[in-house]
Amino acid sequence: MQGDLLVLTADRQIDRRILQFTDSLAAAGWHPAIVAMPGEPDVKDADARIRRIDLGTHSAHRERLIASGYRALRRRFGINRGPMRLLKRITWGWFADPQSYYSRLFWPAIADCHPSVIVANDLPMLPVAVRLKAQTGARLVYDSHELYCEQAFSSREKRRWQRVERDHIGACDLVITVNDTIARELRARYTIPSVEVILNAVPLAATTKPARYFHDHYGLAPHIRVALFQGGLTEGRNLHTLVDAAGHLKSGNVVLVLMGDGELVAPLRRQIARRGLADSVFLHPAVAQSALPAITRSADAGLIPYQADCLNNTYCTPNKLFEFIEAGVPILASDLPELRKFVHNLHIGLVGDLSTPEHTARLIDLLFEDSSRLTTWRTNLASVRQQLCWETEEKKLIRMFATLR
Repeated sequence: MQGDLLVLTADRQIDRRILQFTDSLAAAGWHPAIVAMPGEPDVKDADARIRRIDLGTHSAHRERLIASGYRALRRRFGINRGPMRLLKRITWGWFADPQSYYSRLFWPAIADCHPSVIVANDLPMLPVAVRLKAQTGARLVYDSHELYCEQAFSSREKRRWQRVERDHIGACDLVITVNDTIARELRARYTIPSVEVILNAVPLAATTKPARYFHDHYGLAPHIRVALFQGGLTEGRNLHTLVDAAGHLKSGNVVLVLMGDGELVAPLRRQIARRGLADSVFLHPAVAQSALPAITRSADAGLIPYQADCLNNTYCTPNKLFEFIEAGVPILASDLPELRKFVHNLHIGLVGDLSTPEHTARLIDLLFEDSSRLTTWRTNLASVRQQLCWETEEKKLIRMFATLR
């Protein structure tokens, strides 16, 4: 495999952050290649730089069986529902060693690579990258997309992943993460001198002209306000509460749109029908990343209802935060530390308690009740989006990688 920059990821659907990193570094003169887990059978990668590992006979037998079984069950049950959480708990608790599992899967695809820099995206790739660094002498970058070992895992899982991070993070030449709070946490846990921050920002669109996509698509009257959740419709995102909140809204001119795919599409559709909310809550399929900015811009507010059910969620700054900012859409978010820092402190929306349908409905009503405040938030967003954009983060990224050449 050619390329002086080897990018490793356990993703099946390649994260936007990885693609933006790769594009920016390629423009700066690097020659990247991305190695990832197998994708969905009916989806072909458009990016020629992406190489999928082969789960055939070259992979270790046990790891190949686990990966193939997980892939089949994931298509049936979804990534975060009960059966998959139980499977992951059993797998990582008793059958798979995080120190070696991904290394044995990925090694046949990368053993002959001689990059000058390796990028391990998230914790599962770190042992793989450390092994390749030891063989090649390459520089190593760890990009921690989240506080991985503090997800909603069992205590045993957390300890095992913490041990992986502790054992390998010291081998890194550069550690990057997504926000200041996680950076501080990583520095404190592992007594490492520096963790850099690259936000999950998005490129500035050519226009900020508001669209009317949702009004046209659903035949909504002009005075109706659209509150939008976008992203995977999966467990752990408080979406059932969000749907039920529609039944408690006092305002008669607000509808909710949940845009995305995932295992909760059918259950949410049944919930909407059972509650009689078909005129108040709409489910919209996921759209291509290229179409997302214009469609997001057609919402009147963006919703981030995540709950502090694990430390990873407590510290989150999800992609949608920056997608809403770029689109100039005021935001209603749960009152979590990093979300408060952006939404409340920059005066671009509201934060509050979104843990119950009643509280959520009250805050949605409050969000829209003062038109002058909405105007102020949109004015502030016009300035904030110019600062919290990928063009700013890209410059930081290129400077960091220039030190590794």
